[in-house]
Amino acid sequence: MFNSCCKLLADKKIKIAFFESASAGYLAYRFSLSPYSGDILIGSLVSYDLLVKENTLHISEQLIEKYTAESMQVTVEMINKGKELLHADLYVACTGLLKKGGSETEEKPVGTFFYSIYYKNNFYNFRRVLKGPAFLKLRNLTHYITQDIKLIILDEKAS
Repeated sequence: MFNSCCKLLADKKIKIAFFESASAGYLAYRFSLSPYSGDILIGSLVSYDLLVKENTLHISEQLIEKYTAESMQVTVEMINKGKELLHADLYVACTGLLKKGGSETEEKPVGTFFYSIYYKNNFYNFRRVLKGPAFLKLRNLTHYITQDIKLIILDEKAS
């Protein structure tokens, strides 16, 4: 799935940029290993610490306070604000709870990830709950994101 996603991006000349929190740069790292990385990868901003979200991405304290740093609302805002910093055709932002210590609740347990894909002026928002050790969660997260990128691009092509 990963390689076919990267090839599709390269074939369509689509540049990708990431705004990562819970994944801490893992997505950009994985894409950098692709033989197509030079053609598709713009870069990534890692906002693992809350202050990076507030001071670099200029996400309001009020939004974070209201919804938590690990929420779909903040994930979408990471793209809205981040588009001013990195210029690409497709953006992916990810927040979540890779391990204990965030805003986990019974409804939002550890392993919950929010990611948003922005392509051609449309947001596609996803929530996944992943199990297992951190490395397995990140591997599965990458699988889901690349699968969803492909579906979005291919669906757009069919329209």
